[in-house]
Amino acid sequence: MALLNVIRRNSHAICVFALSMLPLGAWAKVDGELTPVSGYNTNYLISLSNQDITDNSPGGQVTQSFDLNQNYKAEAYCTTQYNAQPVYYLSTASLPPSPLNPGYLSLNEYMDVKITIHIVGSNNGELAVPFGPVSNNLMQNYCVPGAASNILLNVFNSGSKGNVTFKLKKKIINGITLVGTEVARLYGRLGPGTMGSTPLATVTIQSAIITVPDKCVINDGQPINVDFGEVGNSSTKLNGVNYAQNVPIKVQCQGGSFATGNLAIKLGIQQANPASFNRDYLGTTGRVDRSNLGIVLKDRSGNTVVPNTFYDIPGFDENRGEWNLTAAPIAKAGTMIPEGDFNASATVIAQFQ
Repeated sequence: MALLNVIRRNSHAICVFALSMLPLGAWAKVDGELTPVSGYNTNYLISLSNQDITDNSPGGQVTQSFDLNQNYKAEAYCTTQYNAQPVYYLSTASLPPSPLNPGYLSLNEYMDVKITIHIVGSNNGELAVPFGPVSNNLMQNYCVPGAASNILLNVFNSGSKGNVTFKLKKKIINGITLVGTEVARLYGRLGPGTMGSTPLATVTIQSAIITVPDKCVINDGQPINVDFGEVGNSSTKLNGVNYAQNVPIKVQCQGGSFATGNLAIKLGIQQANPASFNRDYLGTTGRVDRSNLGIVLKDRSGNTVVPNTFYDIPGFDENRGEWNLTAAPIAKAGTMIPEGDFNASATVIAQFQ
């Protein structure tokens, strides 16, 4: 990938930071709720490394097992007495279901993930998240209201092990960054009823940078800078034709899948904030309002290159070639753009099959 900076004076890179927040659960316990006893680690961290991806193609799978290698204890809460009750388990997914692979969750644009958790006494042994409530069918747990401790006598094995399967949706190019992501939670209670808000166990994918041999280098890895110089400030002058500059984008792909021969390579211009008045244009920023000013990109046939869309590139041979674009400032019809510098930043990305 490469940064594409379109500028009035000085170029600069833009760093985007993603912040994710987990919803807060309720604090009040419910009758029958089970919570893990302090001192037992029931947060499972799943790791993925470069060596794990041996099939970098759609449908390629990597399975990781997790196992606490020990049982754990749980404590029950109750305001009424529970006698000889089974434990019911419920697991929630922290990711949305995959529209492509049934039974999987959508992790990112490259991977889906499936989690199975071992439940003692269940019909299938391992259940795919989300599931429940399901019973362990063991009628041997008690809870006495007001007791100093309601730590269950039987140690727990359910939820202490399972499998996580990563499934590729498309080939990875250059690499991807896995952000630390919670993917599942397991809850438990005595007997049937409402689950509490504290999980017995959680499954989290650790942060990692995954690189693969398949690599596309754009513009020799250097930013592509376009300087328009002095331009007008009326929409009649900023019409997407005046002040146009050539933007040659050189691409060379090699290694991994590319070593087998020519592949169908598509390129796109990725930007999170296309122009608000027309999302077919790149959005711009500056010290003053730039909401009515965009950058229009066109291919050599004069067709608009829309941000966040992939295009077939003619003339590629041996997985290399050049995407010849033009860039020109364009203003919302009938507007005057305040004087001052403006800039836009986008990313050139490659996709192949």
